[in-house]
Amino acid sequence: MKIKRGFTLIELLVVIAIIAILIALLLPAVQQARESARRSTCKNNLKQIGLALHNYHETHKVFPYGIDHRNGGCSGSPGLTYRFGWGTLILPFIDQANVYNKYNFSKNYNDSPNKAIDVVGFKVPSYQCPSDPQSDDRVNMTGAINNGGPGNKDDLGKTNYSGVADSVDWTCSDNTWPASVGNGIFYNRSRTKISDILDGASNTLMVGECTGGLTGSFDGNPYPVWNILDTAGGINGPHTTPGGGTWNLRTQEFSSWHTGGCHFVLGDGSVRFLSENIDQGTLSDLTTRQGGEVVGEF
Repeated sequence: MKIKRGFTLIELLVVIAIIAILIALLLPAVQQARESARRSTCKNNLKQIGLALHNYHETHKVFPYGIDHRNGGCSGSPGLTYRFGWGTLILPFIDQANVYNKYNFSKNYNDSPNKAIDVVGFKVPSYQCPSDPQSDDRVNMTGAINNGGPGNKDDLGKTNYSGVADSVDWTCSDNTWPASVGNGIFYNRSRTKISDILDGASNTLMVGECTGGLTGSFDGNPYPVWNILDTAGGINGPHTTPGGGTWNLRTQEFSSWHTGGCHFVLGDGSVRFLSENIDQGTLSDLTTRQGGEVVGEF
């Protein structure tokens, strides 16, 4: 009589347990490898942005406006004259000339024909960090996500990258209207040239990552119009999602979905990852274009 051989129940359970342990050990490594790839893509996005900004400078002999808000400016009465900032102006230099050519730059972002372009939340892949878990491609100037759905005049294309405006609180007392000056490279109606960066292009921040406020309230910045921040709150500070904060009008900080800090592109086009624990004085020194500081290792 033949004896049929097979696994006993105990042996089967042991094998299943071993497989579960192996999966548990391998899963973090797989997730880490995926995040490493996403982080590399994010860094490459900033390299493309840095190259586009320098190509713009080569063409126009000046960097683009940080933003172009022509009323208010902390002194005049608040108005609604929002034109376009650096994220829109460099579109031809990141292979988006077809979109750029549709805009009328003499009109507001929400006037025709611009409104028809903006409201669809035109997505620029190189403006979004792949580590961002928030899937929205559009954000609203008032802080909501997809506010009003397609066709709302304030729904704009989203970005996870913002220009560096100032080392101190750059917004006005009500955190809404922008100051007309800034000690960084990008601010309201800035016209910064490479020759203006007296502290050295390799020691001056130009663009960094941003996440916005809490998930469900604001998950990035609108790249066509208002897309600059100051470094006064540090990195991953209290008004960011990683810092556990809520969105509060224009008061945000630079932040990222990468653990421990965020990427910045400097004035020379290089990209560095700065720790969220960086000394605030060093961060301020890296922000100013003409501060005269001597910056050590960072």
